[in-house]
Order: sequence, then C-alpha cells, then structure tokens
Amino acid sequence: MVRLSWKTMAIPGLALLVVGLIGFAINAIAEAGQTPYERSVLAFKGNVSTGQDLFEANCSACHGTEAKGWVGPNLEEVKERKSDLQLIRQVTRGETPPMPKFELNEKQMADLLSYLKSI
Repeated sequence: MVRLSWKTMAIPGLALLVVGLIGFAINAIAEAGQTPYERSVLAFKGNVSTGQDLFEANCSACHGTEAKGWVGPNLEEVKERKSDLQLIRQVTRGETPPMPKFELNEKQMADLLSYLKSI
C-alpha cells in the first residue's frame, strides 16, 4: 500500500481551493452587476413549454427546431457552458454577432431561460 504524505495531498487540495475561490469571486462580481431586468428574470419561475414556444418562434431559424445548431451554435446542454445570467445577456444583448438582440419581457425571458436549461 502506498502512503502519501500530507504535503503530497496538500498541494492539489490547495490548488483546488484557489481555483474554487477564483470561480466564486468571478461569479460574485458578475452578480453584483445585475440589472433590475436581470434580477427580475431570475426571480420568476419560468415555464418550459412556453419557453419552447418562444424558442420556436424566435430562435429556431438559426439554432434549428431541436436547438442542434444551424446558422447559430448547438444549444444542447448550454446550461453546462453558460450561467443563467450569461444566457440572459446573450439573448437580450446579442453579444455574439450575428445574433440579434431580443426584447422579451421578464416573464418571457424566464420562460425561454427555463427551456434553454431543459435542452
């Protein structure tokens, strides 16, 4: 049986702690800059079915009817790549050209966000 010293175990543990703290700090900074619109969207419990309808009407032309990409990228498991706040900003600001800005009210955005997180 191999025995590891506390020093051998401490270095990877410390590295994980530092990475975790950096991630926490980045998230805290992003949340501190939330707009009233974004806070309102995040406060709503979105409806996946209504969000899917919104997606089909507004997003499927570029992302495909099954969100697997076409002109726009594949959105399957997008929740693994982007936070809720990043998704809201992508949709409402069109941060990645050629994506347009969409003007959805807070409830509509919450519904769309729920759908995006379900795929």
